[in-house]
Amino acid sequence: MPNEHEFTGGRNPLLGDKDELWSADSVDGSETEVNEFLYSLVRMIKPEFVVETGCYLGDGTVAIARAIRDNEIGRMLTCDIDKEKVNSVNLRLRSEGLIDFAEAVHMRGADLIKQCNGMRIDFAFIDSGGEKGTREEEINELIPIIRPLTMFALHDTAPQHVGMRKVAESVKCPSVYFNTPRGLTLFQK
Repeated sequence: MPNEHEFTGGRNPLLGDKDELWSADSVDGSETEVNEFLYSLVRMIKPEFVVETGCYLGDGTVAIARAIRDNEIGRMLTCDIDKEKVNSVNLRLRSEGLIDFAEAVHMRGADLIKQCNGMRIDFAFIDSGGEKGTREEEINELIPIIRPLTMFALHDTAPQHVGMRKVAESVKCPSVYFNTPRGLTLFQK
């Protein structure tokens, strides 16, 4: 598995070349360690319903779905605007025996969150690609409908991701920033 330096090239000024200590499978996915963190967090908080925006190749999706399976409770909906990626992630979920715990759908993240209004979202992982403002729109849809003490994570919040840093800083919820090569911020309403 490639080390993260191959993808981020030391661009996080808070890490420099230390980014080679992390690993990833692709330039646009989550770091392996972030996926492991998501697995552990979901195992710990035991959400009944999880929403993920931006499934990409499914690494984060599979990590969360495994945690849901291991918890013996819960379900996850994820989405992507790329239909081929959605199909690929669903095939991966089936092949790994996780399709009973998670499903990918072809739609925008904000639309998925809107469709979940009225449902109890217990955790969300916001990681959509696409045009500027996408994740901000998703968070704006999410915050009003989640209960107090519900957590959500926003990926790509390291300093080199100026737009995502601004989005993270605009969220009026308590947060903690994890200084990974791409950055992860965990919020709690």
